[in-house]
Amino acid sequence: MKAHFEIKNDLARRLVHTRMTGLFTRADMERWARAYRIQATTPYSGERHMVFANMLGMKTVHPSIAQIMGEEIGHARRNGVALCVHLSDDTVQRLQAARIARQNSVHDDVTVDVDSVEEGRRVIAICSKRMDDARFGGSLRDVLSQP
Repeated sequence: MKAHFEIKNDLARRLVHTRMTGLFTRADMERWARAYRIQATTPYSGERHMVFANMLGMKTVHPSIAQIMGEEIGHARRNGVALCVHLSDDTVQRLQAARIARQNSVHDDVTVDVDSVEEGRRVIAICSKRMDDARFGGSLRDVLSQP
């Protein structure tokens, strides 16, 4: 299955949606990383925002290709990502994405794995209400454990 990606950025909601499917080659991942930086990270200039990473249908990639993705994840998290909702239907790909995030984001305290698009939307709706709440520091994930 050929790789495909799209990136949508809702600046008003401070929400980036990236969709990745198929098997990414090095060139595919480099294109995604460039597009992600330009369309998703740069517009926020370090301002807190959320990401919905929908990876349904994405296949695991060679470690050297995963490293490209990881470097972009690290850059994005150092530049304002306060929550990353991750959706995958492949257990190995989900584990690979979790490892990449941990390697490129100290303690990976912003990732929330979900099992459906609907669950992802619910998590985003809950967390978006606390986007500017200083009690949640760099991560909105703790919002989910609040009463």
